[in-house]
Amino acid sequence: MNEMLRLLIVDGHGGSRETLFSELSRLGYAVYAASDGSQAIAAIGALSPDVVALSLTLPVYDGYGVLDFLSKRPLRRYPFIIAMSAMGKESLARALALGADAAVERPVSPTEIEALVRRMPERMAPELALRQAEKREEPARRQLREIGMREKLKGFGYLSRAVALVSTDDRLLRQATGYLYPMIGEESGASANSVERAIRHTIESTWTHGSVEVLNRVFGNSIDPQRGKPTNSECIAMLAQRLVAALAEHP
Repeated sequence: MNEMLRLLIVDGHGGSRETLFSELSRLGYAVYAASDGSQAIAAIGALSPDVVALSLTLPVYDGYGVLDFLSKRPLRRYPFIIAMSAMGKESLARALALGADAAVERPVSPTEIEALVRRMPERMAPELALRQAEKREEPARRQLREIGMREKLKGFGYLSRAVALVSTDDRLLRQATGYLYPMIGEESGASANSVERAIRHTIESTWTHGSVEVLNRVFGNSIDPQRGKPTNSECIAMLAQRLVAALAEHP
């Protein structure tokens, strides 16, 4: 698992940052480093790391400021964040309240980070992603209405939720049947198969009864002409991409 993970170490203390960097690199992770909050924000946007080990005591922006900034930024992928602090349990609780996924007291050893990463729920979206998805659901619904999808169809709600979730963590689409559909189904008391079928029916109904001109303008040449309509994953991916672009333009 570690060979595929990109891990960002954010620590203003050079010695501990270098120790974590060298030891985690030795374990096979793709490791990057930042020494202040401004660098951390830039690196998260540029690198899309899977995990961020974030010190709460930093120059420029402290760790709380980084968490607050990320909670308002329309990223395409939010990382799993491990907050690190020597200021006691209250500081760690504050970080968790701001959206960190895990919190540990300093000093932190590379083996502690390694253990947290290995226990990281592989099928759970990071906390900041889940919070952002809630904010993005109504824009996602507006987008669906704009392309002619009928709100009365059961799959409309499932699809808007899927688009909102995938817009915050594009990895979820690679686990559509194993995680995304079951997650949406659990929220609404439906099976994963029911969610998948309802989304498919909504897409097929839209391509049968909707405006060809509007659909072509939105989806362009991204659809296989032999099929004539997108798969569930293609539709979710395209709409999630458009949603992120719209939010970046008008946050």
